[in-house]
Amino acid sequence: MRKLMMAVMTVAGIGLMTAGCQQKSEVQKQREDVASAQRDVTKAEQDANRKVAETRQEEQKDVNEAQGNLNKEQSDLAKAEQEQATGGSGTATAQTEEVKGTIQSASASTITIIVPDKNNQMMRFQANPQVVVTRDEKPVALKDLKPGDEVRASYQMDPNGQMVLKSIDVKKASAQHPGVKAK
Repeated sequence: MRKLMMAVMTVAGIGLMTAGCQQKSEVQKQREDVASAQRDVTKAEQDANRKVAETRQEEQKDVNEAQGNLNKEQSDLAKAEQEQATGGSGTATAQTEEVKGTIQSASASTITIIVPDKNNQMMRFQANPQVVVTRDEKPVALKDLKPGDEVRASYQMDPNGQMVLKSIDVKKASAQHPGVKAK
């Protein structure tokens, strides 16, 4: 009976070991499944990030193209307004004057130019939102002009006797601002 008990216990022990081995192999399989799933998720995230980056690049190209189109339309509008103001003849019905000089100071609403042809006279102009400001034939803001920039400005006298700036074009960037492209 003792031998029978030993045999039963041996068989039971082998059964438990086999079950334990099977449990270990199930755990190992689950670990491999989890690792595989993690790799799949990482790959999906990388693919999604790549697609987002490509979409952003395409959208930035579209934005840049739209900005270029806007600049061209603004330039075309300014030219059309100038032609309308001059009646297409180049001379305005309200007398438009033109001066060449060097900027002494500029803000969003005024600009002061030193005019060498008029004994270095300083001329101060008022600006309104319709003023056409260009550098290298591209629209810029009046406040972006710098002292020392050489410009050509056209203006008209308003009923109050103030000089109202119509357009201003940077002909040569200030030597004080070498980062600005000269024309």
